[in-house]
Amino acid sequence: MKIRHKKNFKISNKMKALLFCLFGISFVEGFLRPFHPQNHVIKSDPYKYPLSRDYYERYVKRLNSRNVTIQTNEILQQHEERKNNATYRIIINKNMFNSISSQLFPSDEDQEDGDNYNDLDDDFYKKARNSGKKGKKSENFEVITDSDTNFTCVGGYDTIKSELAQCIDLLTNYTKYAKFNVRVPKGLIFEGPPGNGKTLLAKALAGEAKTGFIAVSGSQFQEMYVGVGSSRIRELFQLAEKNIPCIIFIDEIDALGRNRGSSTEMSSVERDSTLNELLVSLDGFKTKAGVFLIGATNRADLLDAALTRPGRIDKKIFIGNPDEVARLAIIKIHSQGKPRDNTINDDDLVEITNGFSAAQIENLLNEAMLNALRYDREVFTQADLDVVYNKVLVGWQPSDHIFTDEMLDKITVHEMGHAIVGLLAKNHSKVKKVIINLSSPNAPGYTLFEKSKHNIYNRDTLFEHLMVLLGGRIAEELFYGPSAVSTGAISDFEEALALASKMITYYGMGDHVIYPNNSEKYKEIIDNEITKLLEDAYTYASIIIDNSKDFIYECALLLKEKRVITREKLLEIIKNKYADILDIRM
Repeated sequence: MKIRHKKNFKISNKMKALLFCLFGISFVEGFLRPFHPQNHVIKSDPYKYPLSRDYYERYVKRLNSRNVTIQTNEILQQHEERKNNATYRIIINKNMFNSISSQLFPSDEDQEDGDNYNDLDDDFYKKARNSGKKGKKSENFEVITDSDTNFTCVGGYDTIKSELAQCIDLLTNYTKYAKFNVRVPKGLIFEGPPGNGKTLLAKALAGEAKTGFIAVSGSQFQEMYVGVGSSRIRELFQLAEKNIPCIIFIDEIDALGRNRGSSTEMSSVERDSTLNELLVSLDGFKTKAGVFLIGATNRADLLDAALTRPGRIDKKIFIGNPDEVARLAIIKIHSQGKPRDNTINDDDLVEITNGFSAAQIENLLNEAMLNALRYDREVFTQADLDVVYNKVLVGWQPSDHIFTDEMLDKITVHEMGHAIVGLLAKNHSKVKKVIINLSSPNAPGYTLFEKSKHNIYNRDTLFEHLMVLLGGRIAEELFYGPSAVSTGAISDFEEALALASKMITYYGMGDHVIYPNNSEKYKEIIDNEITKLLEDAYTYASIIIDNSKDFIYECALLLKEKRVITREKLLEIIKNKYADILDIRM
């Protein structure tokens, strides 16, 4: 609709107010007012613009821009000789017409009989209104309103999703709970090891709730200038309150919410001041409902108690490494678009990724596909998985270690010493494979065991693990003598000593349950207990290895040649040639 500006034509103030209220400033190009470059007035002859989607998108973008340089020359153009012929254009949503008067504007039924060229779908007008809504962005933060991430993008963690679903319902449907005097939760903490989807779950929560989402980092509030952190907290919550319901996500919140101390250093005082502002914003006199805070950290033990109390942070959700069900769901998500060999099934991937984080699972599949593409193969195989898996476990270096045949023999014998003790142990985790990997920067050989599905162990299991750790050194002594042993057992000894110390002092698995270690007498007793435990493990492991010498020798030669021996191959050799060693199983 166009209104021709005539020289003596005037619009009353009431009419101006009516137009403003009906159509909004984002839909009105200009009113009759003295010309100024900032006025959205087109100084040109009347022109009938096509009512196309592309035109309106560009047009609304210009009108909503606060930066004059973004506005096109068409809007800023001035021609004094055409000043009296100014054209004022009003963009009107046809759905507004029916609410004003069906007499003034055509109805939907009338439009069906006529030309519908001017009709636009309702979704476009909703987007146009939102694009012009104030408070979507501040100097340091931005509200994301069109997130396409939801719970289907997160593999597994169904229990956590159901817990978050209730938070969404409380946040968006408060009237449903109002009659029960239910307080809307103000925040929660995602804690757990890195790489398990804490950030992704927060984005999915915002996508499911269809609310505004502001993502920040805890380090954004740490600056060299005094007062900057507190001012940014206020800016953050003011922006969120303008867009309620809104979710604020603070990644690595321990950088912001660390325990307050008595230090007088300026950095500590500034951090405490920033934390105090956050506490007041969460649960102060002027707080508003509709703002939900999510924090993510892998150091929840560092957080201040005032931040994590109910009323501020109502829930703490631990997100650990995925279990079998979650790993299967994650593998299915990240396998999309990555063709693999038919011999690799989901169950195999679930098994080899036991103990992996979600990020490690994604990285394993991604690197396997990249390794295949490096050799112009469009399908990744088990060999690609093995290459990447070894890199994940022990690292990788561009050049291989250079060893003599004698040293390589010692490495294979050492690893077979670990393997045979693990094979014959009753309670220990199963041996999966023995590997010689000369490109590993630290361990040229290692024995791979299945990872346990739980973290509670009995004394027999831990004792057998001591035997496995000492088995490599015992095999070297048996084959080459005490004077020819290598330094390859250094990490085994360190781990064995640490485990034995924990068994005696922490787990109460010695002669006494509790050892007060505040006197020299008890320290001597503890040392004697640890020594006895290690000697017993060494003795039992020596018995196994001494009775398996021929088996170790044959498998060491095979390992030197093949570089990898699987559990199935080891058991096959034992069954066919050395079945008698099964009788010494501990």
